[in-house]
Amino acid sequence: MAINRISIDQLIPGMYLVEMDVPWYRTPFLSHKFPIKDLETVQLMKRHGIRMVKIDTSRGLDVPSAPPPSSRESAEHTASTPPAPLDSPPSANTTTAVGVTAAHDVNQPISQPASIIYAQAQEAVERIFTDLERGIPPSPEATKALVSTVLEHVLSDHAAMVTQLAIQKIKQFDRSLTTHALDTCILSLILALESGLDQSAQELVGMGALLHDAGYVRLPRNLVRKRDECTGQDKTLLEQHCKLGVAVLAKQPGMPEDVVRIVKEHHERSDGSGFPAALRNDQTLHLARIVGIVDFYDGMVSRRGTRPSMMPHDAVRQLFLAGERGQFEKSLVEVMIRSIGVYPVGSLVRLNTGEHAVVVGVNPQQRLKPLVKITTDPQGGSYPTPIEVDLAAPSADHTVRSVLRVLDPTRERVNIGVLLDNSDLRAA
Repeated sequence: MAINRISIDQLIPGMYLVEMDVPWYRTPFLSHKFPIKDLETVQLMKRHGIRMVKIDTSRGLDVPSAPPPSSRESAEHTASTPPAPLDSPPSANTTTAVGVTAAHDVNQPISQPASIIYAQAQEAVERIFTDLERGIPPSPEATKALVSTVLEHVLSDHAAMVTQLAIQKIKQFDRSLTTHALDTCILSLILALESGLDQSAQELVGMGALLHDAGYVRLPRNLVRKRDECTGQDKTLLEQHCKLGVAVLAKQPGMPEDVVRIVKEHHERSDGSGFPAALRNDQTLHLARIVGIVDFYDGMVSRRGTRPSMMPHDAVRQLFLAGERGQFEKSLVEVMIRSIGVYPVGSLVRLNTGEHAVVVGVNPQQRLKPLVKITTDPQGGSYPTPIEVDLAAPSADHTVRSVLRVLDPTRERVNIGVLLDNSDLRAA
């Protein structure tokens, strides 16, 4: 790695950025490490007060060679603009700063692939949780900035973000608190959108979802890692994470009351069977119920400790049954299933034609007819190029295809992640 420290005025497309002189949470960028692709990005950086940056010349362009200044005017200009020292990486106090610039900037390019957006968001969430472990809660401004950026990309390409969640769950053997927080945030934002909430409520849902498990940082890490397998006193201790999360956020002035209530109430259930206060539906915040149902679903489809993940279709069935039992309000279960589909992205299915296919998108209005990528023919042979089909649309050869049943990718030895990575289909 060859690092060069330069002025923002020297930054040009083709260079690879690795550091800025403004903390990450004061900029509209989730990460400070990315290639500079256009001058608009440079102008956006200038508008956010960035004066000096570091570039990696082994991964991008270096500053072009230039002759030394030949006039007094040039020398005086150089002397009048001394380089500003680069800020050190965010310390324990970074997330407590106020006056953070919101990340939702209409001039920010939003055409980056979902994989890059997810990776950058995950990096930002990890910084938040690192500070939480140090006893420093994130500022409302920093949390809202991150949520606003994620929300912008959810609005830009809802389907791509859902696909990326499915890919990440397949690739990562064990889901950490930070990845669960980010996934819950993204799905909660999608559910908030589907529920018709306004932008202010969407942001509160996202902030609450991002921080809903903040209390776990106060508990032993090994206990948290195996939380789905705990019983007795260990389970009782783990259930304190809601109250502990409220205590953590209480250290940060200005945290919205609704965000704190989401952290406190996301494990309450409509029938009063939840914790920590056994509250019923009319006693809890609607935003907390949104995060609660997403947390319930994401917990089932994520690997944790020695407990394997549940197939998405089976998790949807469990979600439906929980609604029938009265744990969640049926109207919210309905919106949730409409958002993720009866056959969620990443499901492996057998069609009525005998073909095997991977679900790569959902049709919210026709949940039993997802968008699929067909991988094998009726005899079990692999198609040289998978066939992309919208089961809700008429086919060119007049073949009527439908989902017959769900298959286990492990038993069928199918790499779902590779097929999703190459998918260009979008939800209708």
